[in-house]
Amino acid sequence: MNSPVPSLPIFPTPDLPSSHRKFSFNRMFAVSGRIFKQFRRDKRTFAMIIIMPILFMFVFGITLSGDIKNVPISIEMADEGFIHPSTLEEINFGEEIYTTLSTDDRVDISNASYHEGRRLVDSCEITACLYFAPNFTTTMVETGNATILIYIDGTKPQIKGAVYNAIVDALQAELEGRGIQFDEELAFGGMEFSGLDVAIPGVMGYILTFLILLLSVLTVIREDIGKTKLRLYMAPLTFTERIFGYAIALSVLAMLETAFVLGIAIFIFGTVVQGSLALLFAAGFLYGMSHIFLAFVLSNFAKNEFQSVQLAVLVAIPSLAFSGMMIPTASLPPIIASISKFIPLTYGITIFEGIMLRGWGFRELWFEFALITGLTVVFFILALLSSSDRSKE
Repeated sequence: MNSPVPSLPIFPTPDLPSSHRKFSFNRMFAVSGRIFKQFRRDKRTFAMIIIMPILFMFVFGITLSGDIKNVPISIEMADEGFIHPSTLEEINFGEEIYTTLSTDDRVDISNASYHEGRRLVDSCEITACLYFAPNFTTTMVETGNATILIYIDGTKPQIKGAVYNAIVDALQAELEGRGIQFDEELAFGGMEFSGLDVAIPGVMGYILTFLILLLSVLTVIREDIGKTKLRLYMAPLTFTERIFGYAIALSVLAMLETAFVLGIAIFIFGTVVQGSLALLFAAGFLYGMSHIFLAFVLSNFAKNEFQSVQLAVLVAIPSLAFSGMMIPTASLPPIIASISKFIPLTYGITIFEGIMLRGWGFRELWFEFALITGLTVVFFILALLSSSDRSKE
C-alpha cells in the first residue's frame, strides 16, 4: 500500500513592522543602485548599451537617407534620326534621350542589343532593357508619337518605378510634350506582383534570421545558466553530438516557421509561388541551419540571456538594413554595398525571390546555395573552435 506523500510546510508571511510597509525611497534607490552596479561590473553589457544605439542609427541613417540609384539597364539605340527637308537640320530624339538618361544617377546604362539585354534581365544582371527603333525620330516628327520597347523585371516594383521615373523625366526634358508609348513586356512569366508578393521572400528570410537566431541562442545559453551543461559533462556525450542534437531540433523549428509564413501568405493573402515548394522548403532548412550554427558561435561569447539577445539583435538589424530587403544594394555607398556580400540574408533573399517570384530552380541558384552551404560549414567550425567545453569531450 502506497504511503501518502507528505505535504510541504507552509510558512506564514512574516509580520513586517509598520515602517517596512510604507513606501521607502531609500529601498527603491537601493534596488536601482544594485542594477547599476551589475551593469558596471558587466563591462560587455555596458559596452553594448552604449554601442548598439550608435550602430543602429548609423546603419539606418545610411540605408534610409538616399533614393534608389544606379539601377542597371541596357539600351539598344538604333534610331537613325531625321533630316528636316527644308532646313536640312538633323534631329535625333533617341540620342538626346540617351544623353539625358546617362546623366541621371538613378540608372546605370550599358550598351547592348535588345536580345542580349533580355538575356541579362532574365539572369538578373540588369533590371530593364530598352530598344529605340531606326525610325523612332522620324515617327515622332511625322505623327507626334513613337514607341519604346522595354523588357523589365517586375518583381521589384520600387526599382521598376525608379527606372520609369528616370525615363519619363528624360522624355519630358527632350520631347517637349510629344507623345511616347511604352511597349512593355514583363520578365519571369509576365506576371504583375503585388506588394505582398514582393515582400514575402524578404520577410521569410528575416524571420528565419531573427527568430531562429534568437531562439537558438537563448536555448543554448540557458544550458549554462540552468547548469544543464554540467550534467551533460557526466554523460557520454561529446560537444559535436550536442551541437548536432540541438541543430536537428531547431531545424524543425525553422521548417515550421517557414511553413507558417508560406501558409499565411499563400492561403490567406494569395501570394504567388512560381517555383518548386520542395526546393523552397529545402532552402529554408539550409538557411535556418546556417543561423543555428551561428547561434552557437554567438552563445560562446554571451555570459547571460541579456547578452545573447543583444548579440542576436546585433546580427539581425544590420542584416535587415544591408541585405537589399529595404533598399537595393546598388543604391548603397560602395563600402556599405561590399559589406552586403558577407551577409547571409543577402543570398537568402536572392534564393527565396528566385524560387517564389521568378520560378527559378537549383540550376539558376546553385551559386547562392553553395554560398549558404559554405557559410553553414564555416559557422559550424567556428562553433567548435570557440567553444569553451571542447576540452571536456
